Amino acid sequence: MPAAAHSAWPAAGSYHYLNKAGPADLAWEWLRRDPEYQRLAHDRSVWVGNGLSIFQAASADSTARWGCLTQPDPGLNFAAAPVLWSAAVDPSVLRVLVMRPCEPGARFDLRDSRVPTALVTAGDCEHVLLGRGGATVRLDVVAGSLLDGPVSLAHDLAPADKPAMAALRRFLHFCRVGVLPAYSPPASQRLGRQAVILRVADALAQGASIRDVGIMLYGAERVSEEWADEALKSQCRRLIAMARAMVRGGYRGLLRS
Repeated sequence: MPAAAHSAWPAAGSYHYLNKAGPADLAWEWLRRDPEYQRLAHDRSVWVGNGLSIFQAASADSTARWGCLTQPDPGLNFAAAPVLWSAAVDPSVLRVLVMRPCEPGARFDLRDSRVPTALVTAGDCEHVLLGRGGATVRLDVVAGSLLDGPVSLAHDLAPADKPAMAALRRFLHFCRVGVLPAYSPPASQRLGRQAVILRVADALAQGASIRDVGIMLYGAERVSEEWADEALKSQCRRLIAMARAMVRGGYRGLLRS
């Protein structure tokens, strides 16, 4: 079978939307490409109002397999999908307790959060996602309910993982001004390369060869001139290996970045 023209492979511009993606967002971009997830995903929600949607929890088997408490439509990119990663895979999840009675001046009202909000109840815990795509905070309410109206919250600072501390700062900012701060793309080379690796994975899924990957990334002229000396080919092999590792579930490691 003849190779497809290099113009058939994914264009770099198709991935510019990932520039403001955080670790959880990038993990979703990998998960939604999983053929098995695409086959089993469902997205059942009840809209309550003021941007609040209550979702049916994914099965325990699905959560154990993919790390997700919901199963959003895989056709949605990270900016639109209500993805609630389990605290078992996402160390940025904040564990909070609803305090009674509510203290004056320290109230949080889920129904007046002014951002899209998703809630899943599993067992005795409410799992909450505030915001969408790049500007989000995940809460696990381990005592009480955020649906009871304005409440005061307590958060256990131990253990103080860096992702949790960063999430706590975003949540406190949100409580003060009502806006979730935009995610600042990290300097981490590992995260910064994800758009390239995703592009490689998408090309492989469409049948690209190692040479096709080289032409897609570096251009036909450079591949023609440098392919024989192995250096460029080795770069492509490394990117292909990274893409295949992510497809096999390596995306979960992004959540701990």
